[in-house]
Amino acid sequence: MGGGRTLYRGVSLLDRRRPAALAVEGETIAWIGDDHDAASWVDGATEVRALDGTLLTPGFVDAHVHLAMTGHALRGLDLAGARSRVEALERLGVHTSRSGDVVVHGRGWDDTSWPDGTLTGPDLDRAAGGRPVYLGRVDGHSGVVSASLVSRVHGLREADGWSAGGRVERDAHHLVRQHLATLSDPSHRAATIGTALRAAAAAGIVSVHENAAPHISPLEDVDVVRALAASEVLPHVVTYWGARDAYADARAYGVAGLAGDLNIDGSLGSHTAALHEPYDDRPSTIGHQYLEADEVAEHVVGCTRAGLQAGFHVIGDRASATLVEGLRRARDVLGTDTLRAARHRVEHLEMPSGADLELLAQLGVTASVQPAFDAAWGGSDGMYAARLGKDRSHGMNPLAAMAAIGVPLAFGSDAPVTPLAPWHAIAAATRPQAGGQALSLAQAVHAHTVGGWRAARIDGTGRLEPGAAAHLAFWEVPAGAQAAEAAVAGEARCVRTVVSGRTAYEMASSVA
Repeated sequence: MGGGRTLYRGVSLLDRRRPAALAVEGETIAWIGDDHDAASWVDGATEVRALDGTLLTPGFVDAHVHLAMTGHALRGLDLAGARSRVEALERLGVHTSRSGDVVVHGRGWDDTSWPDGTLTGPDLDRAAGGRPVYLGRVDGHSGVVSASLVSRVHGLREADGWSAGGRVERDAHHLVRQHLATLSDPSHRAATIGTALRAAAAAGIVSVHENAAPHISPLEDVDVVRALAASEVLPHVVTYWGARDAYADARAYGVAGLAGDLNIDGSLGSHTAALHEPYDDRPSTIGHQYLEADEVAEHVVGCTRAGLQAGFHVIGDRASATLVEGLRRARDVLGTDTLRAARHRVEHLEMPSGADLELLAQLGVTASVQPAFDAAWGGSDGMYAARLGKDRSHGMNPLAAMAAIGVPLAFGSDAPVTPLAPWHAIAAATRPQAGGQALSLAQAVHAHTVGGWRAARIDGTGRLEPGAAAHLAFWEVPAGAQAAEAAVAGEARCVRTVVSGRTAYEMASSVA
């Protein structure tokens, strides 16, 4: 598909009770209306599809992903859901016996509630028979490595964040991931990234924002993504490079901004998010901060003048305050109108103050947020409460407050940290664990569609209306169910994804 006219009939829409129809011509939506008015669009149609009861939505945008890491997670050892250290090591042993990889690669473990302690390098040595192993924690900000891998990474033992037990975080973790990237040739990286993009399409996602950075993936992955897009229909990719003073690289590779995972701090799970007060479960630390306010300001000013988006990874309340102070200093140099026009962004933003949100709204900074974080780690017994205590954790991820004060929102998954699952994110945003901070369904869908396009400075996209790009997702819901309720309840299954009028995914035998 991609030329001529395709007419979809009998579909359900989130905001209409009666069956609807939609006509696509080339890459564009030509018409949308009630199904009983569709007869005049049949003549001249190359294809007419009867989709009685199928839910049609705009295709979703995932505003924060790591494609190579997601592909590795989908193709490698997934430790998500491991309930103990022993179970994680058992999974590692089974996987190692079947894997021929130079380095056994796994991720997704979360030791917050494990009854038998955490993973160590000697654990990995025993379970994997001495083979090189890297296992990344679920949040992506720390990991554990085997002795044989340590010996391969130059300078690892001297790096900040190295632990003699094999735990790596901060600079040590970056060194390990940079080493792992050197082991993959372009064809392997293309296969891995392609796996992630096809999984996104199968989840009803039509665009992703690749949040790359030197400590995550090589800049050459931008070329890999473009080569894949030229060879098959895949979700649209907006690329960001999380590095300072990389203006020449930005021009050479055509990235949208020096943004994404340009870290002001780390993560709560790894005790590296920057806090004003110590962690409840580790009172000896207030986390780690990579950038100060003057460095934030310098980056924002430089990107604005270069016509690029600036953006930062921000988790803790101290990091949020640093971001806002840096933005305030940049505003003093450039003025409010200039900064608003630049449409900069911030990733995660889990612990902002009300004053922080006021300035972000004033400067038009988009909050690229992950509602599934609350579903995974919120609540009175979750990881957030363990790290921060119930009082501090209760006010995290204030999405409704962000929306009310006028901070533009874009939803993402941070895949592979949480899965590529838009309806799960919408459910989390509309049914938060803490209560009292819920978005409406319309607000949540907007943040996962229009908001995602807008976050990349792409306007006029993400709605089902004539003249808009034909980025579409079709969902099978249980017979007789109310479509929106079924989707939010996790009962909607993607059966077809259309990117710019062309099919990027179709589930076999599901769409007539």
